[in-house]
Amino acid sequence: MENKKINILVTGIGGDIGIGIVKILNEIEYHKILVGCDINEYPANKLDVDSFYIAPRANNKEQYLSFIKDICNSHDIDLIIPSSEIEIKTLSENKSILGDEVKVLINHNEIINTFLDKLQTIDFFKAKGIKHPKTYDIKEFSSQLNYPFLLKEKFTQGSKGVVKIEDADDFIYYKKKHPNSIIQEIIGDNRQEFTIGVFSDGENVYNIAFQRELGYGSLSKFVRRISDPKIDELANNIANLTNLRGSINIQVRKNDDGEYLPFEINPRLSSTLAFRHYFGFKDLKWWIDLMYGSCLEITPKYSNGIGVKTVSEVYFDMEEPINED
Repeated sequence: MENKKINILVTGIGGDIGIGIVKILNEIEYHKILVGCDINEYPANKLDVDSFYIAPRANNKEQYLSFIKDICNSHDIDLIIPSSEIEIKTLSENKSILGDEVKVLINHNEIINTFLDKLQTIDFFKAKGIKHPKTYDIKEFSSQLNYPFLLKEKFTQGSKGVVKIEDADDFIYYKKKHPNSIIQEIIGDNRQEFTIGVFSDGENVYNIAFQRELGYGSLSKFVRRISDPKIDELANNIANLTNLRGSINIQVRKNDDGEYLPFEINPRLSSTLAFRHYFGFKDLKWWIDLMYGSCLEITPKYSNGIGVKTVSEVYFDMEEPINED
């Protein structure tokens, strides 16, 4: 990408993933024009893009796709980088309306359709012989697990839509509230949870793993880089089984036997994107290079360290001053 600059649209720029994408794009400077959109009028990084638009929600497909197409036409967009699951799904199902000139940085449909559904993800693990937490469709669950266990909506983003069920009263209440869910055993504790970023160019597989602590909603507020041959083996196996050409994120818990059990795969860039980039795992850059046929400069030596996400403030000056008379 050294000799070519492209026009890029990033969706959902105000979310944790969108913030990381915009930050990295401004660092690597692959764009002539960087356009951002978000459902919020004032995302924190609104001033970090060249043009900004308020987006309709992607679950209104017709309105959303018309909006995206208009931006592509107005700014001669070459590449769209969606940041949220619903946008990824909508764009993957409707790429043809954008024409051949617009590329979308997403995985192939089988990866997207399988791993956006938590139950299909478990079915994938079963079919491929990958050890995983005991999991049941809520419609077929009848006390196979002791309390506490987890109730998870099948179609959610990250750790949103996840409830720890402590007793029968909890189960009755949340089963009625979230009937389209799965039930999953709890492996270890939060200190035994790890997130694994995996990138493949179709031949070589690379990964970086963090022990993480969640905070600020479902964001990773603290990460510590770790290295383990068992993680390398799991990452390579899943990348090869899925014919990965791009980036995914595997969520695992470590059990008492030292095994890493995957419970979820995110078919997209991760909220740890900026952390990973800093430590030398530059999967956003590599993915764009791969898409445009550029030489991939990947060095599998990453620095060690700890990353901490901070909370800050951004201020927008209003166009009209307030009359205090």
